Amino acid sequence: MSLDIDKIILHSLRQGGDGQPHADTRSQTLPADEAVQGLMAELHRIYNGKGGKGFGFFADPETAVAELAEGEMASKQPSPAFRIALEQLLGEQSEFVPFSVNMTHLLVKNLVEHALDEQGVLLFAKYNYVGVDYLMLALLEGKESVTVSEALDLRHIHYLDIGKLNLVARIDLTEWKTQPDSRRYITFSKGRVGRKLGDFFMDLLGAREGMDAKVQNKGLLQAVDDYCDSRQLEPAERNDYKKQVFKYCTEQASAGEEIEIKELSAELPGDGDLDFYSFIGQEYELEDRFPADRSTLRGLTKFVGSGGGLTLSFEQKLLNSRVFYDPQTDTLTIRGVPPNLKDQLLRQS
Repeated sequence: MSLDIDKIILHSLRQGGDGQPHADTRSQTLPADEAVQGLMAELHRIYNGKGGKGFGFFADPETAVAELAEGEMASKQPSPAFRIALEQLLGEQSEFVPFSVNMTHLLVKNLVEHALDEQGVLLFAKYNYVGVDYLMLALLEGKESVTVSEALDLRHIHYLDIGKLNLVARIDLTEWKTQPDSRRYITFSKGRVGRKLGDFFMDLLGAREGMDAKVQNKGLLQAVDDYCDSRQLEPAERNDYKKQVFKYCTEQASAGEEIEIKELSAELPGDGDLDFYSFIGQEYELEDRFPADRSTLRGLTKFVGSGGGLTLSFEQKLLNSRVFYDPQTDTLTIRGVPPNLKDQLLRQS
């Protein structure tokens, strides 16, 4: 993995006697030794493959004020503090250590304002991966476990649980510099507390939400359905076409890569001069690239629904062969019940 660490430092967050989060800060950066390299490589890999990320961009203070006056924004104006500090860091007007310390205190302030009780090891890292510069901010949770020594004794150990990454944000510094009009150079985890964590990151970074990956994936599914309709594909051809789209998208997700619409179109059969990319045009408002959302993509090959204590999922190719829907009576008929479900039903009856 071609990952080069420029600067990395750790601070910590703990709960004080007043029940509020407090910070303990480090005074120097870490050496980029084997352990640090391994940690950052794993963090980068896990974060790239993490689903459900939010996307955003730094709010323009002048635009924010104008929108606030017009009533088009939330009641709170985004603070430019993080952006200004980052610009000073990149412009070599400040050093990495004081930048990370100041931003740690800003993070603690925002945690208090959002009533979030987060503790752990806070990581700031500026690094380069295959020619792209990033700044990552991540709160890593500590865990305890038991290990066996060479003398076969049991010992308690404390380690960092980097698999969760509930509180993490990353700024693509290269995209921010080269594409200032982009609305997606900031990414952040929405985490286990949902929208509240997203609001926290927007306030901390002084950012606005940009691209919605789930909306993009839903738009892709609609475009695929419409394209199949326009070509008047038979049910079997339609299923095969959707399978090809699903295969490409899931392979991209597994590789930690994004869906590239033009690349996807090149792998799909076209209809004369009207290929999938040309068909989409501007009507569907799809970005040229966006992350795959696995839960949404299931809609390419399966019908899925739940409600009222009932959950159903079946492959689309089974409709009108083993599964039949009568819209008049709102009834679903299944022929050939799965053996394990059939056994449960027979035992119950």
